[in-house]
Amino acid sequence: MTENVTGFGSLAYAQDDMSLMRFIARQEMNGLATTTLVEVVAVDSDTVDVKPLVKQIDGAGSGIDHGIIHGLPVHAIRAGAAVIGITPRVGDIGAALFCHSDISSVKANKAASVPGSGRRYDWSDGLYIGGFLPKAAPTTIIEIDANDNVSITAPKVKLAVTDAVEITGPVTTDTEYRVDGTKVVGARGAAITDPTGGSTIDTEARTAIGSILSALRAHGLIA
Repeated sequence: MTENVTGFGSLAYAQDDMSLMRFIARQEMNGLATTTLVEVVAVDSDTVDVKPLVKQIDGAGSGIDHGIIHGLPVHAIRAGAAVIGITPRVGDIGAALFCHSDISSVKANKAASVPGSGRRYDWSDGLYIGGFLPKAAPTTIIEIDANDNVSITAPKVKLAVTDAVEITGPVTTDTEYRVDGTKVVGARGAAITDPTGGSTIDTEARTAIGSILSALRAHGLIA
């Protein structure tokens, strides 16, 4: 029984030696991993497992799924001990960049190392950068607009500060301030008039109350 198999070549590549060499070079180049779009299928700390989205094709042009590429380091903005990082999510689409040489030793040692093997431009030596082709509108956003204003939209923002928080300029809120869940400052209260009238007048008490009311007004707690 004879089985027909469609290859990648054509009669054009058999015309002369140059055409044949061109075909061989093209096939070799097709085996090099460079950059491709991938989908995250698993997340583990600072690495991800991904699946390339651009399918392989056979000689007949039929698509063939890629396998899973494991353990790609995830890009983050780092400087020393400072980092701005976003944990990838399963289903995210990003780019996988593939290195010239085997990077397994550098990944293990986090220092200059001899390549772990002689492989070149291999699918095993990839790095992951996220943020392409979102599938849904974002709900948590940090945005710097054209006027250099910073806007943060998030369900919840948590600050874990080891020293102190320093703010230069006014702080505006449309709700309230809390300490350990207890409200300490809210919206400005209604105006309170200074004490006047009455049959019994305590001058010292009225002076003290007036000072308290003045302080509350100065701090904006009452009108």
